Amino acid sequence: MCGPVMNKSRNIAVLSETWELKDPFVIAHGTCTETRVVVVEIRQAGCIGRGEGVPTGLYGETVLSVVNQIREISPLLKKGLQPEVLLDKMPPGAARNAVDCALWDLRAKLEKRAVSDLMGVAWPQNITSVQTVSIGSPKQMGQAAAQLAGFPVLKIKLDAEDVIARLEAVHGKAPGCGLLIDANESWTIDILEAVAARARELNIVLIEQPLPAGQDSALKGLDLDVPIGADESCHTSADLGKLAGLYDVINIKLDKAGGLTEAMNLYNRASRDGFQVMVGCMLGTSLSIAPAMLIAQFASYVDLDSPALLRHDCKYGLSLNNGEMSALDPRLWGGVASGYKAR
Repeated sequence: MCGPVMNKSRNIAVLSETWELKDPFVIAHGTCTETRVVVVEIRQAGCIGRGEGVPTGLYGETVLSVVNQIREISPLLKKGLQPEVLLDKMPPGAARNAVDCALWDLRAKLEKRAVSDLMGVAWPQNITSVQTVSIGSPKQMGQAAAQLAGFPVLKIKLDAEDVIARLEAVHGKAPGCGLLIDANESWTIDILEAVAARARELNIVLIEQPLPAGQDSALKGLDLDVPIGADESCHTSADLGKLAGLYDVINIKLDKAGGLTEAMNLYNRASRDGFQVMVGCMLGTSLSIAPAMLIAQFASYVDLDSPALLRHDCKYGLSLNNGEMSALDPRLWGGVASGYKAR
């Protein structure tokens, strides 16, 4: 059991795990059949704080690089490093995310409180998420959409090929679903304008990251009939200034921001600056999704479906039923949540 908080001695464990996907996950950046994650466990006074990061090759990360970053910061963690200081000690990314979330989980358990209480927000519940349809032929994508037709919104992965045909197939099989389009940097302005022109007809609610990061200025002055979201173009709150007037929505991912601490900073500043917020994820287990739920309860768009894409999930995992996320079980992450009842 957790002991007194005054016991500051800590032990750090870093684990790498591989999780198989139910089906190949195909996006504009490539295809994967499994995902590899890094889990940090910080033990203090009988308590264990846990956090998970998902290394992303697009951002120059590997399992080894993330593990090494965590090992480098471990001496400071053993001395009692806290999330507020961590921001200055590690760069944003999956390594800092795993450490930051583990520190929040540990603090909550040591204080016998919930992370939500420590952050001054509610324990997350009643969150609605999209589920993703990955890239395939128009027929394949239509069939996948038909199986998810009970969701309010579907996330549709696309590249630059057969864009309209794929969207027509999806909309035809799931006409009641809003479509959140994710091009993962693969489009041109011409494709964007062609799709946006049919947004109402195809029930498109958002187009995410249509152009490559770094080409954002090409969006200036466009008058489109659908909101545009920034994903690869926005990692931390420091990115917001260059995106004003170009994007309507910011996609917050804890693995990009480098943890819950900076993700909450990004949410607060983005909201203040007039952006709508989307909360997304990498291909992680429910352990990586749990902290994101604290911000997702305030978001206009939520994409936290990765546990539903795994063949198996971690213990106390989350479920997704026609868009409704199950309640966050504090035994998974988050400390002690008053009023929570395990099903």
